[in-house]
Amino acid sequence: MKSILILSVILVALGMVTVPVFAQEVVTGKQLDHPGIKWIWKIHAENYTFDVVTVSNYDMSNVTFNKQNKELDFLGNSSYPDKVAEIDIPKNLIGGNLTVLQDDKPVSAIVAPGTDSNTVMLKFNQTGAVKTSVIGTTYLPEFSSIVPLVMILAVSMMLIVSRLKF
Repeated sequence: MKSILILSVILVALGMVTVPVFAQEVVTGKQLDHPGIKWIWKIHAENYTFDVVTVSNYDMSNVTFNKQNKELDFLGNSSYPDKVAEIDIPKNLIGGNLTVLQDDKPVSAIVAPGTDSNTVMLKFNQTGAVKTSVIGTTYLPEFSSIVPLVMILAVSMMLIVSRLKF
């Protein structure tokens, strides 16, 4: 009983410490400096659907995926400067070394690797329309058709070897 109580207190304390992305206290009559708009984009690749999550203080109107180039393109627009964005990309969609371009020019971005996804963080001052591209070096589903064959072969080999007496 004590362990359940202690665990509950720890979980509640951790919940109080966690702060959402771009969180800022809302004060009546004052605008937020960087309010975040969260979008969840469904990207279809092969027989898979991946969720690419973006949080930004500007309007993202479209996201497209180019399988051959291992590239995600994000179209956005804003009439004010000081734009910020976080883009969470599943590693099974594109991974490896990520390159970030804006309007086809390389930009400095922070890439934070996670267990199942990479988070790309951007801050820039361009106004108007902007195209942000994230290009990976790997596209994992291209090997998905081989995986069942390899698994069947591996299990078959284990069964054959286990029946042999040395």
